[in-house]
Amino acid sequence: MEHVWVYGDGPLAVAVAEQARQAGFEVDVCYEMPFSRDDMPPYPATKPLVIVEAVIADRARKADVLRHLGRAMTGETLLLSATLNASATEAGMWSGRPERTVGWAALPPLASGVVEGYAGRRTTHAACEAAHAWWARLGKTMVLVGDTAGGVLPRTVAALVNEAAFAVQEQVATPEDIDRAMQLGTNYPHGPLAWGDQIGLDQVLGILEALCIHHDPARYRPAALLRQMVQAGEWGRRTGRGFYTYAEADA
Repeated sequence: MEHVWVYGDGPLAVAVAEQARQAGFEVDVCYEMPFSRDDMPPYPATKPLVIVEAVIADRARKADVLRHLGRAMTGETLLLSATLNASATEAGMWSGRPERTVGWAALPPLASGVVEGYAGRRTTHAACEAAHAWWARLGKTMVLVGDTAGGVLPRTVAALVNEAAFAVQEQVATPEDIDRAMQLGTNYPHGPLAWGDQIGLDQVLGILEALCIHHDPARYRPAALLRQMVQAGEWGRRTGRGFYTYAEADA
């Protein structure tokens, strides 16, 4: 049995783990990330073919987790690091195994057949080929794009959620009216605020904060309301409350 480790802090990690299981992999997961670099969880007993990292909400914690995972890698282990809040180059250097680190980006529930891929400055061609092959086994096509934090789809959606949060903060309209206007006016699958609740508002904030580091801070400055909601634990579906209230929090 081929083993995969999945380390993450939100719905994206859960979605990857579930789809890897459906593809026939034995999956070991760690969803509850400790904040202290001195209190990392023990490694699973299995030897991983692939390690998938999807720590999005906190860049410092992501760096600590990648250092931890890098120490467990053997010569052929492939590390797939979610580049929603860091570049593949950064992730590779944090892991200490840049040649075997490939970035990836998508949004939960990972329903699309396409995953964005990112090669860091020291990522080898062999690692990229291995990443293409692994995602293909999950029914995904990996499309390589330029190496930058936030990617294409995550950056765009996070910016939409943030702009909608500014509209709520400034009392332009209610969350329901904003989402209804965007769905009817643009034919998006979700309104931006409901979409943010599905992704996880802590994850959206993590993407925006990384975009402020890598790009124009004024362009991606998070709305104060969004930051306050994350600080209050109102992360969306995962916690039962975000821009909307949910009868049951997602597992």
